[in-house]
Amino acid sequence: MAASIHSQGVVGGSGRRRWADAALCAVLLVIPLLGYLRTMRPTFGWGDSSELTTAAYFLGNGHSPGYPTWMLIAHLFARLPIGNVAFRVNFMTALLGAVAIPLLYLAFRRISGSRAAAFIAALTFAFAATFWDMTTEAEVYTLHICFAALILLVTLRWRREAVGAGEPRSDSRAGDRWLFLGAWLVGISLGNHALTALMLPAIIYLIWSEKGGRFFRPRRVALCAGFLLLGLTVYAYEPIRGVANPPPHINNPHTLRDFWDQLTAPGARHSMFDAPILSCLQRAWTHFRRLPFEFGITGCALALVGLASLWRRDRRLAAFLLLIGGVDVAYSCNFSIFDIYIYYLPLHVVVASFIAVGAASALALSARALSRLRSLGLPATPAWQYGPLTALLLALPFGQFTTHLPWVDGSQDYSAERFARAVFRQIEPGAMILADWWTIAPMGYLKYVEGQRQDVVMFAAPSIWAEEGFVDFAQEDFLRRYPAVYYVEMLTNRADIMRKRFYLVPEGPVARVLLDRPNPESLRARIDPTPIVRFGDHFGLVKVQLENHELRPGASLGFTLYWTALSRYNGRPHEAILFLESPDGERIWQESNKLLYNLYPFGEWKPGDVFREEHRIYLWDPEPAGEYKLVVRVRETGQSVSLTCDQPGGGRDYVAATIRVAPADGSPSPSGVPAVVAALRP
Repeated sequence: MAASIHSQGVVGGSGRRRWADAALCAVLLVIPLLGYLRTMRPTFGWGDSSELTTAAYFLGNGHSPGYPTWMLIAHLFARLPIGNVAFRVNFMTALLGAVAIPLLYLAFRRISGSRAAAFIAALTFAFAATFWDMTTEAEVYTLHICFAALILLVTLRWRREAVGAGEPRSDSRAGDRWLFLGAWLVGISLGNHALTALMLPAIIYLIWSEKGGRFFRPRRVALCAGFLLLGLTVYAYEPIRGVANPPPHINNPHTLRDFWDQLTAPGARHSMFDAPILSCLQRAWTHFRRLPFEFGITGCALALVGLASLWRRDRRLAAFLLLIGGVDVAYSCNFSIFDIYIYYLPLHVVVASFIAVGAASALALSARALSRLRSLGLPATPAWQYGPLTALLLALPFGQFTTHLPWVDGSQDYSAERFARAVFRQIEPGAMILADWWTIAPMGYLKYVEGQRQDVVMFAAPSIWAEEGFVDFAQEDFLRRYPAVYYVEMLTNRADIMRKRFYLVPEGPVARVLLDRPNPESLRARIDPTPIVRFGDHFGLVKVQLENHELRPGASLGFTLYWTALSRYNGRPHEAILFLESPDGERIWQESNKLLYNLYPFGEWKPGDVFREEHRIYLWDPEPAGEYKLVVRVRETGQSVSLTCDQPGGGRDYVAATIRVAPADGSPSPSGVPAVVAALRP
């Protein structure tokens, strides 16, 4: 094995070489899979993860363009009798991520000519931050990399058979079967993600540079187009399933116009090619600066060496790879979405391929240097010539693993499930929830997959890109159809529109939407107006009342503040700043709102009147257990300086209570994680 792993040549040689490749592929499947299972999320996540899982379970359609190839595969996994539905689809993502690594190894093997170098590069890519992160929950990108690796392999195989070591033969039909296979793979891969289209300019360039323009004969081009269209027939799945209207009942096309909109993503067009050239260059530079985080300084240095070496040895292949990465960067830096960093995965494949060539060059240089030491009586075996540097270079993927493990580890991430369950426990029967896509998807999983709260109606209105589209949902006559309306967002900024039209009252993980100002008497409290603390000469806090003094993960804690106006109150709007603060000054929860949420006109406050203001604390992420101070500040709206309070010692902060934050104790519900996977968890 020591000799085989370092041998040069091409895949598909002697039987011994095939067995060596098979053994290395098995290792490259098992090691990443164990790492991915160790960090895989145990349940459904935010946004696309929950939406894709729900759609796959019911054999439905994902968000535009629908991802039919992924849906067909994921549906099979979603029906496996292991764990819960979310675990099954997350497991599929991890498994596909692991399958992609030996496929990349085979491609890197052809590019670099070295098994050891290809092994190091593939394992380095396996634990690069972005790709590893994509293996932890239901997503389409690990399948995309599988297809990208297959297309890259088929393209390299075509080049070997159609061109070989001799001169290009423009009239040769050798290798056409690989072109047709590649065209079919591109078509079916486009049914998984449109990023595959970015490989086409590089493939066309390589064919043209090797075979010339005469190679593009009408019959050959027509056959390639036919196989491409054959792969694209997977999209026929979408209108067929759209007629059945499976959950989550959002992306199902019912007409040809719906189908066209599903394919062309009109909601995303406003984010494409919307930035000036300088902004695009800055985005591209920002991501290039991220590459040392993805691959380490050593990996980036090897990639530069590999690029220079491949450019000298095989300029056409180097240009082919550079074109894949360049087109990917040109597209991605012109797309303004928050998770655009994922779209640079094709660039990362290119960087990893250059790492393979750079590692091969370093190994060859080391072998030549060690071969000169034969006069000292040292052995001249391949294991001696290549072994020391190979062992040293293996520190690169090991370093990737240890560096990125804390960053990608989702094994204890129940945040989306805790949020969705907390909302469903809290909201009133028959309620309507306006939420952005990031937050509505986990609630959709609970409703459709687990069958909870069938009475709840949900709209992803805050994610509508056009403001006028969102305003259509924020009409009073529409909202009055429901006994209660709630609003929540994490990625969009539509809450200001709601505040201009209605009253938003925070209630833990959501905000209640009040269409009318309530009767003042419903806010009044008949208690002694003597304040326990005064904020300047304007307001006094009369009482603080807590449901309890412990805040548990996945639950919210309610408390009530009782306010009164002081004799010198100036009649202007004031706001309270509330936060939970740890002993070392870290804030884990904060809320800032006008007093009484502006439900009672400030100009009508009279000294001696006491009004009740209710709050709910909800922690989106688990926090260190311990004692936290509930702090209250008051300031006049528009002013940056808070009012001083008359508590002993002065200052601007009043510690209203001490709240204990309980430790996170794992899943909020039975997660269904099989014991074999749970054993890998910390």
